Amino acid sequence: MIEIQGHRGVLATRHGNTLASFVEALRLGVDAIEVDVWLTSDKQLVLRHDAVIGSADIRLETMLQAVVEKHPATTTDVDLESRPPSLPETLALLRFANATDVVLDIEVKTEGAAWDNYGHAIVTALSKVLKAHRDEQALRVRSFDPQIIRAMSGMLPGVPLVALSRESPGRSVGLYPSVVQDLVSAALATGASAVAPECGILDAGLVAEAHAAGLKVFPWTLATSDEISAAVQLGVDGICVNDVALARQVLGGLGEPLPVPRPMTLPLLRMGSPA
Repeated sequence: MIEIQGHRGVLATRHGNTLASFVEALRLGVDAIEVDVWLTSDKQLVLRHDAVIGSADIRLETMLQAVVEKHPATTTDVDLESRPPSLPETLALLRFANATDVVLDIEVKTEGAAWDNYGHAIVTALSKVLKAHRDEQALRVRSFDPQIIRAMSGMLPGVPLVALSRESPGRSVGLYPSVVQDLVSAALATGASAVAPECGILDAGLVAEAHAAGLKVFPWTLATSDEISAAVQLGVDGICVNDVALARQVLGGLGEPLPVPRPMTLPLLRMGSPA
């Protein structure tokens, strides 16, 4: 079975890293929801892709000050949430939706710098939250930063870890390499159980070498039906996509099993008996 991972929820039709986007992903049916997490100045784990929007840095703001990431090319501002959700709020949403088997795939965001106080603070805060929920929610942690994955491996044994990689001409202290052999070696050395290469560096050699080393392969972010079909032919274990409906259509057409849709319904309010 090839895992469908909703990138920031359903980025094709919703603002990313919002509760509305996660609800839409569950409605369509996904195996995992990929989110991005930062630590705010008031020590809250808040979901957003970019650290800086405008001139405001989420790491220097409080949770209530943080603004939502917008994607005006793909969606409107109707019902735009007033702030990004926190990680605990997202965990609560999945419990409410009876979706504790849907993997919450958490990307720990950094700036690709050497290990610093911020890196230590975010992995400490994240491991504390995830330890409290790992027995009730399917979880996974990913990062481009091998320092983050190594630290999480020590702090949170048993939770699967993913080494993210993008095309890069050289090596950096704060990034996994893009060369296949180096990526596989670095992933194993830091305790990862999967690699997540950028779509442009995915090929048969990478999949074969990763699988030979016991690592799963989750390419990102697949945007077209051709990219999805090609990844399936290469034998990947999951696909990170913006358009969940498209991914379901392509995988269904290829005879792959699909995750169950989980439309959310609010509980009915019961009227009290007249006095």
